[in-house]
Amino acid sequence: MKVFVTVGTTDFSGLVRVACSDAVQQTLRDLGYSSVNIQAGKTKVDVTRCILPTSIYDYKPSLQSDMNKAHLVISHAGAGTCLEVLELKKDLVVVINTALMGNHQLELAEKLSDDGYLEYATLATLQPALNNFRKREKRPFPKPDKTLLSDFLLHRLEMD
Repeated sequence: MKVFVTVGTTDFSGLVRVACSDAVQQTLRDLGYSSVNIQAGKTKVDVTRCILPTSIYDYKPSLQSDMNKAHLVISHAGAGTCLEVLELKKDLVVVINTALMGNHQLELAEKLSDDGYLEYATLATLQPALNNFRKREKRPFPKPDKTLLSDFLLHRLEMD
């Protein structure tokens, strides 16, 4: 089973480093994962020291292929990435990037976690969150209702 780690376009070197730590790598191996692929942005780490076979790159035009291949995605808690991964029906653990303005990722992560779609963590709690995630019952993310906006607009037009 494969793990994909992504930091998106922001600088989140802490997530890359913790994903390569012995504690997280050992936990992933204990949970049955066999390899890790990391989209690291500008962060440079020596992946030859990782416990699991680990590959790393900076950026690509699209992460879709890597997300499709993964059984688990570990990501920053950006809204676009969260929704993209959940729509693919992939297991998702998000790590809050507290360095970002106003710590805005926390609110989204808490809501999606409370609704049963994902597990969230900080850099310090990623390893226990991975163990917790495997034990937790997850809900499938609902498909978007593509008629919602048009139905709303038609209803508004009928009212005028």
